[in-house]
Amino acid sequence: NSGPVQSCTSTGRSRRLWIPHSAADRKTSMELKGMEFSAVPLLATHGCLKHLEPMHDYSLGITVGCKPQHDLGKEVRKILSQICCRLDQRTLLPHCSEPMTIRRLNDSEFEIKWQDEVTLMLPLKECCLLPIAQCSAEELAEYLATEALKELSSRKGGAIQWLEVKVSDVSEKPVEKGCFKASLPDAIPSFEAGECPRAKPYKVAEDEVKQTPTPPVSQVGSDAAEDAYRLLLSTLGIEESSRHELEKTPARAAKAFREMTIGLQVEYPLSVAGDAVFDVDGAHDLVAVREIPFHSLCEHHLLPFAGTAHIAYFPNGRVLGLSKFARLLEVFARRLQLQERLGHQLAEALVELLGPKAVAVSLEAYHTCMSHRGAGVPSRTRTIALRGLQKDDPFIREQLLSGVSR
Repeated sequence: NSGPVQSCTSTGRSRRLWIPHSAADRKTSMELKGMEFSAVPLLATHGCLKHLEPMHDYSLGITVGCKPQHDLGKEVRKILSQICCRLDQRTLLPHCSEPMTIRRLNDSEFEIKWQDEVTLMLPLKECCLLPIAQCSAEELAEYLATEALKELSSRKGGAIQWLEVKVSDVSEKPVEKGCFKASLPDAIPSFEAGECPRAKPYKVAEDEVKQTPTPPVSQVGSDAAEDAYRLLLSTLGIEESSRHELEKTPARAAKAFREMTIGLQVEYPLSVAGDAVFDVDGAHDLVAVREIPFHSLCEHHLLPFAGTAHIAYFPNGRVLGLSKFARLLEVFARRLQLQERLGHQLAEALVELLGPKAVAVSLEAYHTCMSHRGAGVPSRTRTIALRGLQKDDPFIREQLLSGVSR
C-alpha cells in the first residue's frame, strides 16, 4: 500500500508524491520531483573565470535509507526545502576553488580574485558560499546530501542510515547530472572532533588574515588555519619563529582554535536538544539547573573566558532533559562570543524550545582579556538574561532571580 503526499518546493510549486509504506524493506524510496531551485554558479579554472548567467535551474531526486517502521518523508521534504531556499536565486561561490580567492570585504560585499587580480565584486546578500570547488552538479549533490543528513540525524537519531541525492542542471544541454550518497558516519561530524568531513583546503591571501573575518569552521581546511598561525608567529622575528620547538605549534594552535569554535559546525543549535523536550502534566513549578561550567572565546581579543551558568525557568507544561541545558550552553559558547550575547542566546533558545512562562540565565565568568592584558584586573563578570511573557510578574521574577543567585 502507498499513499499520496503533498510536496512543497523552494519555488512555491507543489507536486504529488508517492511514498511506499512497506516496513519490510530497509530502503525507503522517495521521488521528490518538486524539489528544485535556481542559482547562478561561479566557475573558476586556471584558464578562465565564468559568472554563468542567467540563472541555472536545478532539480533534485532523493532516496533515503532508514530503519523499518520509520517514515521520514515529511522531515526530508522540510529539510531539503530549507536548503534549497538558502540556494535559490543566489550566486553560488565555490569556496575551495584553487585558482580563486574569495574575500569578504565588509558586511555588504564579496571580493573575488582570480589569479591574484580583482575580477568581481558581488553583493553579500545575493551570494551563497559553499565548501565546493567547481559548482558542478556532482559537488552540489554531495553538499546537499551531507547537509541534509546532518540535520536528519540530529532530529531522528538512529532512524536515518543514508541519503542519496541526485542533482540535474536542466539549463545545460545536454543536462548535467550528479549523484552522491552520504552514509551516517561520513556525514555527521563529531561534536568533539573539530574536523569537517571532505572539506578541502581554502586559499587565504596574506592581507585576508589581517582584515577578513574567517569563514565558518565547517568550510575551512586545516591548512588555512595553520598558515594563519604560522604567519602570526613570523611577526616575532626570524630567530624566534624558526626555533624547532615551534615547528608543530601552528598545527596544535589551529586544532585548538577549531575545538574552541566547534559550535559553528552546528547549523541549527536547537537540534542538540534532540527529542529531549517532554510534555508533562502539571509541570508549572520552578526548575533550576545550577553550576554548569562553560568556556568560550572573546571575539574582541581571541582570548578565552570561562565560568559557570545557572538557569531557572517556570515551565508551561513542557520541560527539557537536564543534560540538554549543558549541550545548548556548549553549542553557543564554543564560538567567538560575548558573555552578554551568550546569555541572551541561551535564554531565547529555551523560550523557543519550551515556551515557558519565564526563564532566567545567569552567567558568571573570568575573562583573560581583562586579567592578562590591559588593566590586568582579575575580576569576575556576572550577567543575567530574563525572557518570557511573565518575566515582569513580581513573584515570578523574584523566584527566578533566587533560582540563579549564588
